[in-house]
Amino acid sequence: MASASRPATAAEGSRLSLAPAETEPAGSRSEINEAELVVLRAAVTKDPKDRAARFALVRGLQRAKKLDEALTAAKDWRAVDAYNLVVVRLLGDLYAELGDRPKARRAYSAVVELLPKDASAHRALASVLKQSGDLKAAYDRLQAAAANGSKDRRLAFELADVAARLGQVDEARTRFEAIIDDPETAEAVRYPAKQRLAQIYQQLERVAKTAGKSDDAGNLAKSIKELQLKGGTENDIKVYLTWDTDHSDVDLWVTNPAGEKVFYSHRNGKFGEALFDDVTTGYGPESFTAPKAAPGEYVVQVNYFGRGRSNFSEARGEVVVVLGEGKPEEKKFVLPYRLFDEKQTVTVARIQVKGTK
Repeated sequence: MASASRPATAAEGSRLSLAPAETEPAGSRSEINEAELVVLRAAVTKDPKDRAARFALVRGLQRAKKLDEALTAAKDWRAVDAYNLVVVRLLGDLYAELGDRPKARRAYSAVVELLPKDASAHRALASVLKQSGDLKAAYDRLQAAAANGSKDRRLAFELADVAARLGQVDEARTRFEAIIDDPETAEAVRYPAKQRLAQIYQQLERVAKTAGKSDDAGNLAKSIKELQLKGGTENDIKVYLTWDTDHSDVDLWVTNPAGEKVFYSHRNGKFGEALFDDVTTGYGPESFTAPKAAPGEYVVQVNYFGRGRSNFSEARGEVVVVLGEGKPEEKKFVLPYRLFDEKQTVTVARIQVKGTK
């Protein structure tokens, strides 16, 4: 559910703080009246095989807070379209919203039961599991996707990311290094992998220094330098965007305190901010960096530019925000989001930056 009331959390003393905002676009849950529902039901009756009409009806019933009817409509849809991943996942969403987590989990799992060798099905389930907080199960699904023959370096990036979040630092390091060293890796994936690897190296460097292992710390510092990152490894704000649909275009937007939007067609901000790459073929990652954030507010948004040839009409994923990157006060936030239709935008966070004394 969308929310704008969660408390702000500080990082790097009190100079930088983040307030999570919405998980869904504003207005996506606005109510719908009975007359509109009549039109949606008529569209399904006219053409029972029209997936867009089926989806619109289920979403309309959700918005009308008729969850039991929405569940029935989704079941009716699946009865005539059993292998449609959209309705299978939608059933899981409805069970979850109704509070029946066991049935939700079974419904979500049906995605991979229907298509056990489809990497995109495993990744779709992994996305749902990550958003529910079950990182270990998400990791298992991503491994299954890789085992099904996927050599997609975006999948490798996601696996490395989840391994790092599970505390499997050595594995994450190895996976990110492999992505970077692979000559077939696109720069759109290689550079964010370098950014993430640098974070791991820096964490290990701090540990080595604390333990008095100066040689190890020196080698790690050298490895960081060799990555040749723009802006280095110490930044006020770092943002990563990923999503769960292939052949689709989801965009990261960050508006700085001057009201300047940094996005795919304007990648450099007046305060030194930079957006790296515009991924238009699905999954991401996209990344934003503000080395020295200006006083005021940074607004982090996600826009669903286009679905392309994706199996799913919606897009869902995560925005990871790092405040005080590379410093002992570093703090990380993982912000899930969901977009239902093309051209929708969700505001996932607002970052407050205080002026220095």
